[in-house]
Amino acid sequence: MDARTPTAERFVPTKPPEHGPLPVWRLFVGEMAKNPIATVADVSYDLPYASRRIMGRMYHAVQDPDGIKRVLLDNQPNYVRPSFLPRLLPLIAKGLFGADGAEWKSQRRLMAPVFTPANVAEFMPIFQDVGRGVADRWSRQVPGVVDVARDATGATFDVISAALFSSEHGLSGDEAARHVHAALAAAGQPRISVLLGLADLDPGSRGGREAQGVIRERIAAFIARRQANPDPPPDFMTRLIAAFSAEHEPKEAAQLALHNAVTFLVAGHETTANALAWTFYLLSEQPQAQAWCAEEARAALRPGATPQEVLDGLVYLRWVLEEAMRLYPPAPRIEREAAEDDELGPIQVRKGDLLGIWPWVVHRHRLLWDDPDAFNPENFSPEAKARHHRFQYIPFGAGPRICIGAQFATAEALLIAAEWLARYEFAPAPGRQVEVASDVALRPKGGLPLRVKVRKG
Repeated sequence: MDARTPTAERFVPTKPPEHGPLPVWRLFVGEMAKNPIATVADVSYDLPYASRRIMGRMYHAVQDPDGIKRVLLDNQPNYVRPSFLPRLLPLIAKGLFGADGAEWKSQRRLMAPVFTPANVAEFMPIFQDVGRGVADRWSRQVPGVVDVARDATGATFDVISAALFSSEHGLSGDEAARHVHAALAAAGQPRISVLLGLADLDPGSRGGREAQGVIRERIAAFIARRQANPDPPPDFMTRLIAAFSAEHEPKEAAQLALHNAVTFLVAGHETTANALAWTFYLLSEQPQAQAWCAEEARAALRPGATPQEVLDGLVYLRWVLEEAMRLYPPAPRIEREAAEDDELGPIQVRKGDLLGIWPWVVHRHRLLWDDPDAFNPENFSPEAKARHHRFQYIPFGAGPRICIGAQFATAEALLIAAEWLARYEFAPAPGRQVEVASDVALRPKGGLPLRVKVRKG
């Protein structure tokens, strides 16, 4: 596909206000603590590395792609999940997200076959069916204002429910969204109590713990039922339980299945929903780009086309999605802890030091991107991608620990977006100012109301 001609003046989408470096205490109190990306100083977008002491521990921010490569690939075993992670998200700390070393390798090996391209292709009809279902519901609401972020969350939850759990996990979409949001909000806010190991005494963490408890209870009951079922449906969870049961006792297999099931339920639908929401925010502000995507979607969704053929036809829409994940990475920060001393570019890393690789910063870094705050899908044309450093665009992480569900999430977002764009036009809601909210994930604050109407032609 030929590159589209960018507009003379590119659209610069919403982001938190710029400011200078903050005193350490500002990171832990007030509105800044509730929105971590708002704490990033403007100078961070110019520096390859930055170090400061926080609550007695040295913290290194790594924005240089070569440094990122060393942390996530070349010396990856030395950079483990932070020791405070189990206090933040105890429910997933022992799963693929939180495990390290041999334990992580074992889990990754057991789960990798579930996410092969062939298995992802089996899920694609579900992606399309869910996308069409939401579009059908909208036909009774438009023309009018629709909260696209809310409906994207509902859609991706329905996908995860059907594809991974055969909709048997015992959680409704609204209930799951409420508990997932509470758990991520509590985990994503920097708290002194967590660094001091006193999270249980922090009333601000209580809602997150309660939310995780509800999710744990429902999914554990689901796994028990599935283990007792002599003829379970051949979905993701059946394969996952079977894989763990082949190498572990039933009780341990159930615990490993629980931690990983919650990981995919929480991270799997929340991050993809946010990627969809930000994609539609950007397209609502850029009618020409939206029209190109809609034209492409309608052509790809020709009668008789297989889901893979549709996906292959969404070239420009893929650029737009990738650009949305550059500007608004689904997981805006990656945290690590040094297991041993190391040299990282110009800095000396000591055992126990914390390191932060924030895709939010790397994806907007002024040394890496032309006009980094502007919306420009051409950043992901083949010619532009050929000039990228492999580690300057990391929406799913990188190295051995790259998100195992990246292909699943990308195909899901593209096929759902195609269904919506083929049938509807999206425009900003009058008087609505979109703002960025962040915790473990990155979402439009308070949802994303957009004006929606049936697309002509």
